[in-house]
Amino acid sequence: MELNLHLFVPEFFVAGVAILFILIDLFIPSRSKNSFFSTATFITAAAAILLVAFTTPFTPKEAFNGFIKKDFMASLSQILILFTLLFTTLISHDYIKRFKTNYAGEFYYTLLFAALGAMLMVEANELATLFVSLEVLSISTYILMALFKGDYRGKEAALKYFILGSIGAGALAYGFAILYGITGSTLYPEVADALSAAPLPVVLLAVGLIISAFLFKVGAVPFHGWAPDAYHGAPTPVALFMGAVAKIAALVALIRLFYPAFLDFSAKWGEVALLIGLVSALFGALAALPQENIKRMLAYSSISHAGVILTALVSLPSLAIYTVLFYLFAYTLMTVAAFGIVAVLTQKGFKGENLTDWKGLYSRSPLIALLAVVIFMSLAGIPPLLGFWAKLYVLIALIQVGKVLPAVVVMVASLISLGFYLKPIVYAFMKEGEEGEVSLGFSGLAAVLISSLALIFFGIFPNIVSSVSLLSIASFLKGVL
Repeated sequence: MELNLHLFVPEFFVAGVAILFILIDLFIPSRSKNSFFSTATFITAAAAILLVAFTTPFTPKEAFNGFIKKDFMASLSQILILFTLLFTTLISHDYIKRFKTNYAGEFYYTLLFAALGAMLMVEANELATLFVSLEVLSISTYILMALFKGDYRGKEAALKYFILGSIGAGALAYGFAILYGITGSTLYPEVADALSAAPLPVVLLAVGLIISAFLFKVGAVPFHGWAPDAYHGAPTPVALFMGAVAKIAALVALIRLFYPAFLDFSAKWGEVALLIGLVSALFGALAALPQENIKRMLAYSSISHAGVILTALVSLPSLAIYTVLFYLFAYTLMTVAAFGIVAVLTQKGFKGENLTDWKGLYSRSPLIALLAVVIFMSLAGIPPLLGFWAKLYVLIALIQVGKVLPAVVVMVASLISLGFYLKPIVYAFMKEGEEGEVSLGFSGLAAVLISSLALIFFGIFPNIVSSVSLLSIASFLKGVL
């Protein structure tokens, strides 16, 4: 066992910059904080992406005496997290101009700490490391929700998320404590080796508690109650970051823990994941239909997408991991684009969040209206956009293991989702609204435009995403087998 500190350079860099920002914040005038910290955070995220790329080992390597394991899958997940941070920063710059906060500096370095927690989650190889990194992400998110001046919705959302998140954290801690008690170790490989001799009921109790905690983080039924209020109440850039990063970190961390440690019990927890996934997919789609607030609609949509991803876990391990990684790649871009377009359109008084505010959008801003078509049709899974391939691979994974009826249920949920994904488009193109142009910020518009074009590009060339996902699986399995 070695420290291998060189593998940890990106994390040291992000943590160091975040701490430096805390000190710099004391000396920057309030009127300059948004511009300074948004630019610095953007540069930090871009530099961290390069550092992750240059320090990626294809053959898995351990750091900090086995507490951290670096491989291509961890690096791909970290790059998705950092790209989300980068786009969130672009969108936040314009958003903070419109919605004032006395804590602009705190906002950006808390974003960095949240990204750091997520980066640690996807490379954790030890229970305590996973728990602490999850709490860094969660606590940072609670803070981000409540930082905007006079935004009582955000403060209410932060309180609700904090209370329910504490319950999820307690369940996870108790599950980990049981695992340590029956195995005598917190390292994943040692836990996996010792579980074969552990009493089955106790193992299943631990698995149940851990799965419950992760289902809470991804917003799956029956642990979804926080999601609509949290997404609706949170500042839109925070909802964007939370929606994408929490799912990446939670699902990748779940894969990295469960496949080495609980592979022998995969038949049991795989069927549970399938059932919960199907219920979540249907419930999220049906609950989103009557929503008039687009952020709330996207919250229920995220529940449905989480369900679709979970159904893939019932398939063969390698196929399940491939499908989840591909879907997460697509879902990250779709979430950035969807919440980004809402953030770009939202004005004071939260005008732009409701469907009625989208009336006549095409006449006021043709570009935004056309981008909305790309974004919502990708979320619905319409070809040739990237969202289509993500859902197609889930269906293939289910059919490969003979789960034809669940595949049909996923298709039905996708058809139902067309009902609410078409709503914003109908309002934008087919209903008359106010006259006058839409005021658009450059950085926010750039983020939405780039992510939307990426949905088109990777939809036409899905083999790029597919190849990266396959490389991630090969690298991960080298460290497991």
